[in-house]
Amino acid sequence: MYTRNLKEAPENLIKEGKASFGSFSKPPKTLNIKGMKYPFGVLPLPTFITNLRIRSNLSFTFSTSEYFGTIDLLDSKIYGFSEINIWNKKTLQRYSYKNVMVLIRRLIPKNLEKAICSTYSKNRYVRISWDEAKNRFSIVFNLKGDNIRPNFMGSFVSSFASESSSLTSVLPAPVMRRCFASYQKSMVVEGGICITRGKMNPFFFPQKTQSLFVMTRAYYKSRTVNNLITGIGKVGDDEITFRISDMSIFPLDKDTYNENVLFVNNEITPLPPVTVTHPYGKMKKWVIQDTESMIDLVFTPDSASQRVISVVLLHAQFFTVFGTFNGVLITREGKSITLKDFPGIIKNQRIRL
Repeated sequence: MYTRNLKEAPENLIKEGKASFGSFSKPPKTLNIKGMKYPFGVLPLPTFITNLRIRSNLSFTFSTSEYFGTIDLLDSKIYGFSEINIWNKKTLQRYSYKNVMVLIRRLIPKNLEKAICSTYSKNRYVRISWDEAKNRFSIVFNLKGDNIRPNFMGSFVSSFASESSSLTSVLPAPVMRRCFASYQKSMVVEGGICITRGKMNPFFFPQKTQSLFVMTRAYYKSRTVNNLITGIGKVGDDEITFRISDMSIFPLDKDTYNENVLFVNNEITPLPPVTVTHPYGKMKKWVIQDTESMIDLVFTPDSASQRVISVVLLHAQFFTVFGTFNGVLITREGKSITLKDFPGIIKNQRIRL
């Protein structure tokens, strides 16, 4: 069975121009990858220039009894982009909101112990904050509607204890002189969301729900293609969250270096690399399998959101599909988890910066 060692994170991910590659069960204080030596070749460019190629992403995905939603933020240093997609699980109705920002400050922070991330658009307001010392995580969003879309508001809080489930990964991207770093944390959050039209007062139905909080930072190539697979839900009494990714900036040795993970309650199972195919199109069945017999899933799309953003140097295509997973996942202890109509999303992203 596939295994991947989980180590203690170093104090600094980058030391003397080199990265500490690996998977870490406890996060470092900061998700900072600045200072790699010659990340784009042997030319002696100063680090303040090569650091400009670092791009940051933050996502928050949640699954309530009625809705499945994802909030995505992209920080390209010059431009910022936010996209929020929320699906009604029963009707499959989709609510989609996006915003492009010219950045005047850093959008996504580096500090993993205490920080605030917020957009500053009145119509697309998102505020995410965390404080490990106070053991608190919170997210608030207020999305103004229009003639087609309603107003969408939400608020969630959770504990942010360092001992809860998280995985930090530092991978070559794709060569050893560059790196990709990610922080993934599975949490049970409490709060609610509501839909209003016009000036109606919002009314929340508080409930506990599962979520996945992810931050990434990487030396991106000028063109990248990403496939990100996320599932969140319950199987019996078990709280299940998994995230499987495949990016063009990942290394060739994916058995040693990958960020795939399964959270079962508060236990972490590192997952092997997978092969993802959709031979009949993106809105037909996706097959997700590995060679270690730990992942055997079929994803059936129900609804999709497609966005194309082209602003000067930034050109991005975001294709997000909501649907259900059927199949089997195996934990590191050998426990078989059978998924049946399990909610989740697949993101296919093409970014040119």
